[in-house]
Amino acid sequence: MIEFFLALLLWLAVFVPSSLIASLTAKRNPQRAGSVMQTSMLVLSMVSILFMGGPQRFGLFRGWSFVFQAFLLGFGVSLVLNLLQKDADVPEFLPEGIGRFILLLILAPVSEELLNRGLIEGYLLGYGHFWSSILFSALLFALPHWMAYEGSKKRKIGAVGGAFVLGSLAGYFFALAGLIPAIVLHSSANLAGLILLNFKEKNGN
Repeated sequence: MIEFFLALLLWLAVFVPSSLIASLTAKRNPQRAGSVMQTSMLVLSMVSILFMGGPQRFGLFRGWSFVFQAFLLGFGVSLVLNLLQKDADVPEFLPEGIGRFILLLILAPVSEELLNRGLIEGYLLGYGHFWSSILFSALLFALPHWMAYEGSKKRKIGAVGGAFVLGSLAGYFFALAGLIPAIVLHSSANLAGLILLNFKEKNGN
């Protein structure tokens, strides 16, 4: 069990500084906070992985298997989850225009998967844990969604629950084939949410 405690400390060592930097940025420009946080997480995760043995030690890159399946599953599951969230508002941290697409389809999937799947799950898989590493990394991925979304407790619970489901799926693909299908699943899930969000904005809902 000590490795799960160490994995939590490792996650905190990346997440807490990234959150602090983002909160300082949010005071000046809320729409830049998300991008700043994701960039900080990406850099700190990469440094941690390199310091602890490199990408091969964490099983990051093992080919392009399951990419198509990951795309379809991520998009489909996210579409259902987003349709169930009828009272969803646009989060304050989302930029507008092309910045929104870059954040949701590239930066966030890469940085969050590198931290939660690459660093944390990869670390635990090295100790022979399979399902527990998938679920543990999914939980760490899901919990920050409580703070990221404004609104009712129902909305927050829905966001955390949906993130846990998608995080578990991404974790399963990571355990099978590495970081690439996990990133693809995350990006396709965000794509589904982005399509619905744009539709709601255009229709005034």
